[in-house]
Amino acid sequence: MSTTYKVLESDSDFLAAALSQARVTVFELRGDLTGCIVDYGGPVQKWSPESIKIADAYYRRGEFEFRMVLA
Repeated sequence: MSTTYKVLESDSDFLAAALSQARVTVFELRGDLTGCIVDYGGPVQKWSPESIKIADAYYRRGEFEFRMVLA
């Protein structure tokens, strides 16, 4: 079974994810854990040009990838 997802990159992507309350998964982009899931996450709570808040934790945009599963 294949899972289709969208990589969230722009502010409008994060807005859409926040409004839909979709679960967003966080992946490592750097270091030894590159490509690994860091947090199964939850809905987007806040976002700024520098960071994203998911499940009460902040993640820097340039260091992590944010994926939302599409139905």
